[in-house]
Amino acid sequence: MVLSEHVPDLITLNTLVNGLCLKGYLSESVDINRPNGGNAPNDCTYNSFIRAHLRYGDSAKSATLIEEMKRCGFAADASTIKMVMDILVDGRLDKSFLDMRT
Repeated sequence: MVLSEHVPDLITLNTLVNGLCLKGYLSESVDINRPNGGNAPNDCTYNSFIRAHLRYGDSAKSATLIEEMKRCGFAADASTIKMVMDILVDGRLDKSFLDMRT
């Protein structure tokens, strides 16, 4: 996917990232999130990527993104926390995931 020369604002970028993640186009969402015009990822961007990686079973990448998000001073939103809790409770995510984050 190639964006035009117009650099989207952060709200538009996050909408695109979230939509692509939800549809399963994770690699495309990573591509459009590359530094472009000074729009650095924010908490919404991180939460979209974390949920997408959890959805597709990549808990190690999710843990890495959570740590990176914390270093940037961002926090997980309620839907990301709920997703982690639901996946832990139903056994799809091993409790060692919590150890990866510490």
